[in-house]
Amino acid sequence: MPSNLTRTNQITSKRAVALALLVSLFRSLMLLAAEQRVVDPEALPKFPPVAARDALNTFRLKAGFRLELVAAEPLVTEPIALAFDEDGRLFVVEMSDFPESDKQHHGQVKRLEDTDGDGRFDKSTVFADGLRWPSAVHCYGGGVFVGAVPDLFFYKDTNDDGVADEKRVVLTGWGNRAGTLDAEGVFGSLAWGLDNQIHGLVNRFAGVITNPNNPAAKPVTLGGNFAFDPRTMTLVAEAGEGQYGMGYNDDGRQFLCRQHRHIMTQLFDRRYADRNPYYTMPDPTVDIAVDGPKAALYRISPEEPWRVMRTKWRVEGLEEGIEAGGRASGYFSAACGLTIYRGNAWPRDYVGDAFVADPAENVVHHKKVTHSGPKASAERPADEQRVEFLASKDTWFRPVYMANAPDGTLYIADMYRQIIEAKGIPDEIVKHLDLSAGRDMGRIYRIVPEGFKQPPPPRLSRASLGQLVATLEHPNGWHRDTAARLLYQRNDRVAAPILTRLLTKSKSSVGRLHALYALKGLGALDEQLVLQALSDVDGVVREHAVRLSEGFLQQGVPSRELWRKLSACASDPVVGVRYQLAFSLGEIRHPERLGVLAQIARRDAAEPMMRAAVLSSLAQGAGEMFSLLSNETSAPATSTGRPEILHELAAVVGAANRSVDLARVREALISTRDPLVAFPLARGLGDGLRRAGSSFEKAGVDLESLLDRAAATATDAQAPASARLEAVALLAFGRGAESEKTLLPLLDSQQPQAVQLAALTSLDRLSPAGLAAALLGRWSSLTPTIRDKVADVLLKRPDRTGGLLSAMEGGIVQRRDLSLMQIVALRQHSDPTLQQRAIKLIGAASDAKRDEVVRRFLPALELRGDAQRGKAVFQQRCQSCHRFGSDGFAVGPDLTGARSGGKEKLLVNILDPNREVPPNYFGYVVDTKEGDSYTGIIVNETANSVTVRQPLAIEVVVPRSQIAKMQASKLSLMPEGLEEGLANQDLADLVDFIVADVQ
Repeated sequence: MPSNLTRTNQITSKRAVALALLVSLFRSLMLLAAEQRVVDPEALPKFPPVAARDALNTFRLKAGFRLELVAAEPLVTEPIALAFDEDGRLFVVEMSDFPESDKQHHGQVKRLEDTDGDGRFDKSTVFADGLRWPSAVHCYGGGVFVGAVPDLFFYKDTNDDGVADEKRVVLTGWGNRAGTLDAEGVFGSLAWGLDNQIHGLVNRFAGVITNPNNPAAKPVTLGGNFAFDPRTMTLVAEAGEGQYGMGYNDDGRQFLCRQHRHIMTQLFDRRYADRNPYYTMPDPTVDIAVDGPKAALYRISPEEPWRVMRTKWRVEGLEEGIEAGGRASGYFSAACGLTIYRGNAWPRDYVGDAFVADPAENVVHHKKVTHSGPKASAERPADEQRVEFLASKDTWFRPVYMANAPDGTLYIADMYRQIIEAKGIPDEIVKHLDLSAGRDMGRIYRIVPEGFKQPPPPRLSRASLGQLVATLEHPNGWHRDTAARLLYQRNDRVAAPILTRLLTKSKSSVGRLHALYALKGLGALDEQLVLQALSDVDGVVREHAVRLSEGFLQQGVPSRELWRKLSACASDPVVGVRYQLAFSLGEIRHPERLGVLAQIARRDAAEPMMRAAVLSSLAQGAGEMFSLLSNETSAPATSTGRPEILHELAAVVGAANRSVDLARVREALISTRDPLVAFPLARGLGDGLRRAGSSFEKAGVDLESLLDRAAATATDAQAPASARLEAVALLAFGRGAESEKTLLPLLDSQQPQAVQLAALTSLDRLSPAGLAAALLGRWSSLTPTIRDKVADVLLKRPDRTGGLLSAMEGGIVQRRDLSLMQIVALRQHSDPTLQQRAIKLIGAASDAKRDEVVRRFLPALELRGDAQRGKAVFQQRCQSCHRFGSDGFAVGPDLTGARSGGKEKLLVNILDPNREVPPNYFGYVVDTKEGDSYTGIIVNETANSVTVRQPLAIEVVVPRSQIAKMQASKLSLMPEGLEEGLANQDLADLVDFIVADVQ
């Protein structure tokens, strides 16, 4: 077998040949009419399927493991989801109607059995049928829950013939706000959580979910993740929007994936996000892949000819689609089936690792995962940097789902289809393809370590309560979860004393953790047990004990002993315990609460998510907390994290706008002599007051002496640059006329550029009357950088924009003075009068179609680029919205991940940014009641505010109470026309700079 390096060189060489052929095809196609799409059937040869008996020969698997085929057609076809019951029988969802219209209801659920115990299934029974696009299954109560939009069903076999004779819809409504349903908008996963709830994902269809069996149940509006209690069918919305694939690790932390975002996690519960109306929490769902959400993949299968043809059409603008560009593969485009390995058959160091499939690439990808509570990351193992854990040469291999199994191995559901796409293939190509090819096929594999011995099958349905409790210590996570489910399902309090013994005596930390939640599920968890768990030797158990302690508060008040134990956790050596405590303290009413919260803040303020946890708990008490932290003399004023949390606390105090707390902050500000401390704190207070619709003056906060100091520092050329910048920023909150007198003279070429830019930002926020005239009166003396910022300021409000257009009409401002984005903003202005004036001055947008522009610049792909010159182009035109390595700002997609698509894809995305716009990159315009207008992407929403990220990664939190209008566009924030003023060589340089490290 060749080495990985040799194999990689071979693949690289093949890709180089493919690229040369593709460029040649581009030249040929340019001779055709622009809109002509011709398909020669001979150009679409089809790769034949591989017989199940020969399938194992097509795979390359990491050394030390072996792939085994445990089921195949005709026993199973089109498997898309798996669930083992308590006796090891495998329930398999078959989406046999994929990708037909919603009028076809051919989906079904099969029950597979291994009757001779050899690890291969040999018996198959159709358990339920007549389903439309079923895609999720979970065992419970002697039956199974099955997700098939718009319904969640429960099926049960009551006479033991292997066929469900009980069927009912238990929840319904998924997709009822979408209007239509399709095969890609399906249930994504159903998984058991430590909390005795079944957690789920739905691809993209929002809905108002109702319980048809309980009309009194309140409808729940969902747009993403959810959880339900299988006893009561009570449904709750959860954070995040996964797509297809979700898993939990042994610590109970959730991981999920979504198409181009191959591994994400949740950093806190949704219930903590909205409880402090004066503080905006960050998004709890974060990408954690070190190599970016849309990471490179290393397939070993050939690219399907139809896929190459479609990609070629997209490059030339003859076809639109999600995957525009010239590289048809080699990156995550269909991440699904994410699973955290929790078995006991593999080597121990694989436990907790993530496995993610991409059926379009015919691979299973592997990540090592770390998660401490406030931080998480996932990266390729050192020996898998350019090779996948599992890959097949067979293009029909379509891994879509993975599951931990009773035997401790990892199972893979392979739909085994010629075509996996439900839509997005041009009609001219589709008519030469057979979308049903493989409908009668399907495989299920398991990955076992070398030397694996088949264990006996489980028989947990017959287990006594004592045996189930003992199984909570099992080294295989499947056994622990199944025992926990059965204990919850039986709901027999006779198990309580046995669970109590396990909790107090077990040497297994995961056993003790499961015992805690099993007792809670039985209503038998008492305060004494939680107190004991708060002193557990394992940090994860202590973390969960802190969370569970919230259930023992009496109207928010803990008992004396519970408080003693909780307060001691503030000095816990495990950061996850302190992180959870910071959240839980927001639920507690106790006179010493703030002191404990301050203890956490002192230790952990350098970590942004720890600060967020602390601040989320301060809907009450932010002013007192500010006093506690600001009055300390032992900590340096600028120690790591301290300035940030004091600034954020001041903002919370301002937003709450309570006079007693405002007085506390004012007192600290007046007594602080260090401008690098006082000025940022005052600015935070001003930000908060503005959020409350107030100001220093309106709130009666007398900071005249501090503002005078700021004015003196701002104009003092001898003052440290950092102090001047903070002073200038603070003047945005002063009295308009007085601050204006200080700020306008700073727009002088003799002032440092940073000071001029800061002055412009403050003038923008201050918005004095006549600002546009004052700025345009200095236009001739401003440098290009300052002019660019002035133009941005003028475009934020209609009255200022009118002034800019008047200056252009008078010849003061030239078209060449404006950036491409500013020109686009004028052409697309929401005020029709201003828009027409602008078009008369700068002309309408070019009516050249983007595909024509792409064709015009295709020769750039054949030019040798210069990465250094390309970096200069990137800095001039791209870095305000894109991050690459350590350069630029994260507004649009990070180019470190985007570059894996190859040169052609990058070129198309640059020239035609609206061809592929993921929903999270749609542009929004948010207009406020004060007259400000913010254009950017929405990066976070809470019940109280919306966060808009603008170019240069400037984030503005807009309270919902101050929003006059918020309008979404399905267009990219990145404007068309970036090529204006660029030659083919410039684009060649830019593309080469971005992909240089990949080649």
